[in-house]
Amino acid sequence: MQTSPLPPKQTVFVIDDNEAVRESISALLDIRGLSVETFASGENFLAEYSGVVPGCVVTDLRMEHGMTGLDLQVALRERGHEIPVIVISAYANVSNAVQAMHNGAITLLEKNCSSDELWKAIMKALVTDRDRRAVNEANKSLIRRFEQLKPEELVVMQGVIDGQLNKMIAKDLSISLRTVETRRHNVLEKVGVSSVPELVRIYVELEQVLGQTPFQYLMNLADSSQRPNSSDSRHQ
Repeated sequence: MQTSPLPPKQTVFVIDDNEAVRESISALLDIRGLSVETFASGENFLAEYSGVVPGCVVTDLRMEHGMTGLDLQVALRERGHEIPVIVISAYANVSNAVQAMHNGAITLLEKNCSSDELWKAIMKALVTDRDRRAVNEANKSLIRRFEQLKPEELVVMQGVIDGQLNKMIAKDLSISLRTVETRRHNVLEKVGVSSVPELVRIYVELEQVLGQTPFQYLMNLADSSQRPNSSDSRHQ
């Protein structure tokens, strides 16, 4: 069976109250070189999982005691964990499948599924986790680039984004043209772009990431981080 390269250090968390099932899945993954951790209940898993370790969850739908696989999905979502979940059930029906998928499951498999079906589902989940974490890291990196800007630089940046000429910005802010040019240069340098079109492009990307207008979000951050010196910045 041909397999895709796996991202490093991912772990498959297997949750089932049946020890034989846990051992069977663990053996299947171990022989293929994957890191595996097993748990007899969703509660045990949640008590140890911090959300930091990348990977995926393979969970039974119904367990003798404690939360179900669907309950586990909800608990993970409430804690802000986006780890992909594969639900396995001996009692799969349309209602369960719809609920599992609504909760964000990668797929719902029957317990008598082939090892190949399970492996493909796990591979899909691990790739999903890798891609999601890459996007999240890229988004955080984008935000960090703008978070370096001071309040006075943000004001000038907004004027640039709005298409104002330097002299118009200087007049509106009652500052010198040279000060505008300096702050504009600082904005481009800190954000890591070489032109205004590039600045506008990633500013739009930031707006999509934040789901709100970046200016006020960034201004609130800058004000809170520089509050002790805010009076100085107003006199510049």
